[in-house]
Amino acid sequence: MSNLKKLVRVIAPMILAAALAVLVLYGPLHFPITSQTVQRASTSLTANVLRGDQIKDRALDDGYLMMIGSSELSRFDSLHPAVLTQKYHRGYRPFLLGSAGTQSLTHFFSTEAMGKHLNHKRVVVFISPQWFVKTGVDPQMFGHYYSKQQAVYFIKHANPQTRADRYAAKRLLAMPSGHSDDNIENALHKIAAGKNISGWNRFMVGQLSSVNLRHQDQLFTRLFIDNNEKIINDRAKMLPEHYNYQRLDQLAFILGKEHTTNNEFGVDNKFYKRKLRPYVKGLKNSQTKFTYEYGPEYSDFQLLLNQFKRHQVTPLFIITPVNGAWMDYTGLRPQMLDRFDKKINYQLRSQGFDHIVDLHRDGRIPFFMQDTIHLGWRGWLRVDHKMHQFVQQPLTTPHYHLDNYFYSQNWRDRNPRTLKQLP
Repeated sequence: MSNLKKLVRVIAPMILAAALAVLVLYGPLHFPITSQTVQRASTSLTANVLRGDQIKDRALDDGYLMMIGSSELSRFDSLHPAVLTQKYHRGYRPFLLGSAGTQSLTHFFSTEAMGKHLNHKRVVVFISPQWFVKTGVDPQMFGHYYSKQQAVYFIKHANPQTRADRYAAKRLLAMPSGHSDDNIENALHKIAAGKNISGWNRFMVGQLSSVNLRHQDQLFTRLFIDNNEKIINDRAKMLPEHYNYQRLDQLAFILGKEHTTNNEFGVDNKFYKRKLRPYVKGLKNSQTKFTYEYGPEYSDFQLLLNQFKRHQVTPLFIITPVNGAWMDYTGLRPQMLDRFDKKINYQLRSQGFDHIVDLHRDGRIPFFMQDTIHLGWRGWLRVDHKMHQFVQQPLTTPHYHLDNYFYSQNWRDRNPRTLKQLP
C-alpha cells in the first residue's frame, strides 16, 4: 500500500467526522422535542432548561402555565401547585421556570428568547423581597444561568432607539458574562450606545452563532434534565381524593405542625438542622439594617414588564412574605418591608399591572412558610388557590402604559415614603 493511500485512510475518517460535526451544528437540521420530555422538564428546575429555548417554547405552545421565580419553586410539599394540579387534573400544568439565584435580569433574557411563543399567554411571577438588595443580582449567579443563545436572540431583535434595550445591553455588559464572547460584547456596546450594529457583526452573531447555539440547545438540553416526577407523585398520594380548600388547609396545618418540631421559628426540621442550627446564635439582630427599598433590581424588573407588554402577556404577580418569627429574631423591620411593598406595587399598578396577590404581611400565619423566606404548606395552598382563580378568568387584551422613568437612577434611589398610595 502506497504512502498516499495510507494517508488517505488516516485522514478520511477525520474529514468525515469534521463534516458531520459542521452539518450537525450549522446545517438546516431540526431535532424535535417530545411531549414526555417537556413534561419531565416542567418540574425539573434544571439550569440548562432555563438556559435553553426549545423546551420552553414547546411548553408554551402546549398550554403550560409558566411559573417564574427563584428558589421557592423547589420547595416541593404536598400543597405545592405542581402537586395539586397533577392530583386534581385542572386542564393545565405549571412549568417551573427558575431556581436559586434567578432574578429579573435572568428572566428577562429567558422570556425575550421565547419570542412569539409568549404572545397572549398567562404567566405567574413570584416577587421575592430578597431580590431587591442594593447591589442587585449576584453576577456569579447570573453567570450560572446565562445563555449565549438568549443573548444572541436579544441582539438580533434589539432596537437601540428604545430605553429598554439600551438599559438591557448595559446591564449585560455590567456582568462578566457580557464579556465572554467578543462578537456579543461588541454588539452590546453598540446597542448600549444607541447605535445599530455593523453588517459583519450582525452576520457573526445573528447568523453563524445563532444556528450553532440553537442546534446545541436542541441536541444537549434534553440529555441533562433532573426528574422530580416521583417526588410529585409521592406527595400527591397524601392528598384527599377530591379538592376541598378547607380540608386541604387542615391537612396543611397538620403537615406543618409535624415538620416544625425542633425549633421556635416554624421552620422545617430538616432545614433548621442543616442550615440554621449551627449559626442561629450569631444571627440574632443580624438584619436590623437590611433594606429592599433601593437598587438595580427595580429597573431589571421593568425589563420583564416591558417584555409582557410587548407580547400582550397577562401576568399574575405573587409578592412573597418573610417568616414573621424569623423577622423578630433577626431584627428585619416590618416597616421596611411595607415600604418595599409600596414601591413595587406602585411600579406595577401605575403601569396597568393589576393582577397582584400581595402576601407580604402573611409570614406570621402558622405554617404559611416552610423556612425563613420560602412559602410552605398553607402558603402554597393559598397561592395555588389564587392561581387557579386567575386561570379560570376570561383572558382579555391587557392595556399597559409603560414609563421609561422606571429605568432611571432616580427611581432606583427613590424613597418609597414619597410615593402616592394608589387605589
